[in-house]
Amino acid sequence: MPSGSVIDVAVAIRAALRRSALVYALAGVTLGAAAFVADEVPPAVAQFVTPLVSSGSAWGLVALVIGYVAWTYRSAAVVAVGVLALSTVTYYALILVVSQRWNAGVQPWEVDSAAVSLSGLASVARAMTFWLVASVGAGVFMGWLGQAVRRGTTRLQSIASGIAMGFLPGEGTYAIFQIVVLWGGPVDSFHWSRLLSAVVQVTLAVVVVSVLLWLRRRSISWWVFVVTAAASVVAGTTLWHLVASVRMVM
Repeated sequence: MPSGSVIDVAVAIRAALRRSALVYALAGVTLGAAAFVADEVPPAVAQFVTPLVSSGSAWGLVALVIGYVAWTYRSAAVVAVGVLALSTVTYYALILVVSQRWNAGVQPWEVDSAAVSLSGLASVARAMTFWLVASVGAGVFMGWLGQAVRRGTTRLQSIASGIAMGFLPGEGTYAIFQIVVLWGGPVDSFHWSRLLSAVVQVTLAVVVVSVLLWLRRRSISWWVFVVTAAASVVAGTTLWHLVASVRMVM
C-alpha cells in the first residue's frame, strides 16, 4: 500500500474514533441529564419515565448495547464504564448545582445550617462514589456480555444472553418480590406505582435483549439460555436486595 494511502487510512481512523468518542460522551451526558429530569417530574409521570432512563435496568441496557456494537471485549468494557461514569457524574452535578436537594429547606440564618449543608454534601459525595464504583463493575460486566452476545460461540452467546435477560431486570424483580412476597401490609397506590415501574423495567430488558438476539441472526441453545436466565433472575434480585440495604445506611 502506498505511504499516502496509509496516512489517509490513519487519518480516517482517528477521525472515526473522535466522532465515536463524541457520540459516547453525548450519550453519557444525556443519560445522566434524563435521570435527573425523571426525579423532577410529577409522580404520575415518573412511574413511567424513571424505569426507562433512571433505573438499573435502563443503565445496564445502555452498557449492554455499547458492548454489542463495540469492536473488541476491551473497548466494550472501557467505553461502557466511561459512559456510565459520565452519566453518574452528570446526574450528581445537576443535583449539586440545579436542584440542590442536599440543601433543601435549610436557611442561612438557621442554627447549624452550615453543618446540615455539609452533611447533605457528604451524603451526595457518598452516593456518587457508590454509583461510580457500581458503574465500573456494571460497565465491565455488561460490556463484556454485549460483546459475547454478538461475537461469542453458540454456547457462549446462549449463556451471555441468559445472564443479560435474567440479570438486567434485577431491580424490577426485586421490587416485585419485595411487594408480593415480603410486604405484609395493604398494597396502596405507592406500591402499585412501584409494581408498574418494575413491570416496565422487566419488559424493557426482555425487549432489548430479544432485539439483540434477533439482530445476531444465529441460533442459540435454548435450554442453556433458560437455565442461565433463571439462575440470573435469582442472582440479580439478590444483588439489588444488597444494593437497597447499602443505600439505606448511606
